[in-house]
Amino acid sequence: MNMPDQEKEWHIVADATTFEKCRKDKRFAYIVTLARAVNALNFVNAVMVDTEGRDDPGAQRSRLNSYLFGSAIIYEALELVRLMNRPFRDDEMFQHGLRLLLKDPTARAIERTHLITARHQAVFHFDPDTFAAMISRGTTLTSPFISSRGNRRGNMNYVYADIVAGEILVGMPSNSEEFYAVLENAMGKTKELVIKFGDEAERLIVHHLKAWGFTKE
Repeated sequence: MNMPDQEKEWHIVADATTFEKCRKDKRFAYIVTLARAVNALNFVNAVMVDTEGRDDPGAQRSRLNSYLFGSAIIYEALELVRLMNRPFRDDEMFQHGLRLLLKDPTARAIERTHLITARHQAVFHFDPDTFAAMISRGTTLTSPFISSRGNRRGNMNYVYADIVAGEILVGMPSNSEEFYAVLENAMGKTKELVIKFGDEAERLIVHHLKAWGFTKE
């Protein structure tokens, strides 16, 4: 099953018999869940791309939140890969592709140092105690609390709140000398991890859809 041209709309479908066969395969739900993770990562990446070249408060908010949510989502995606190890233990493509991300030293370091903190304390959960602890480490308010252009709510950016979220992810106040260097490094390595995950996930998804009998129309 070759992937069709980018410019032409296309669909990958299954007839009733194929779908019923898939529903009985315990791996099918994992492939669907994996596809959901890829969709979520593609969404936050699209937000980042759509704001390129813009520097208004809303665009700045969207770019930082794209990274924050992307960090939390890739953390969850790696957890999914761990869950897949048992049902896909005899799957060579999984074992020699997606699963290897769990052993990658850079991926493990970025997960342990940045992703888990972002996911648990500043993105999917909003922990006031964690925010209070980070706020207490700063020496001054180095940004506006709110920035906006005009009066539309969608243009408003609670700058300071997102900066504190970034500080939680990095593990140090934004007015420390190394903050932005650490943040830039974390963003670069997270981006590389997301790309690797997306590539391997899509290879695995397409492989199994083809094997199950899905067709292009």
